[in-house]
Amino acid sequence: MAASRELPARRRGSYAKGRAARELILQTALDVIGRKGYTATSLRDIADEAGMTQAGLLHHFDTKENLLAEVLRKRDEVDRQHFSPADVTELPLIIQLAHHNMEVPGLVQLYVSLQAAAVNPEHPCHDYFRERDLVVHGRISRDIEKRQKSGTFAADADPNVISRMLLALSDGLQAEWAINPDIDLAGTLDAFWNSYARTGIPVPPAAEA
Repeated sequence: MAASRELPARRRGSYAKGRAARELILQTALDVIGRKGYTATSLRDIADEAGMTQAGLLHHFDTKENLLAEVLRKRDEVDRQHFSPADVTELPLIIQLAHHNMEVPGLVQLYVSLQAAAVNPEHPCHDYFRERDLVVHGRISRDIEKRQKSGTFAADADPNVISRMLLALSDGLQAEWAINPDIDLAGTLDAFWNSYARTGIPVPPAAEA
């Protein structure tokens, strides 16, 4: 009887350790890629900083592609914790994140590189980008509708169309910015948003060229 009671406890302990190890790896990957850049970061870099071997790292994610897909999800989770949904007196969340992303170019490189690869339906990140697109599009559309009701956004604008335009502009600018960091990523999104926004939306001045 004692042995049968101990087995589930051991399993729970093993599961908890596994989750803790995965969390450590994801946090470490975010930090290393953010600092060194996506193309300059190897699995060994991440494993070394996490205090484990490459084999130990892959034990939790099987492949590098699976790890990177989870890193993107972890990045979204961290962003949600640090950036609450905007009210009508603030810039929308996607533009707030653009300002933040300019501080972590390595993660932007990761995003645009995996987004391009994920056009293949078999890629581990394919489902992530499809799901993210639907979720973010819905959030932006609802945010615009709320602003229209408050009088802080053009009433004749179609929320779904503007949301699609903003998403496309954001993704396209990130791809350009990953190649040419002189592009004003956040300032361009600010300008687009301000062309539809009404009073009460503080838009930061565009960065000097």
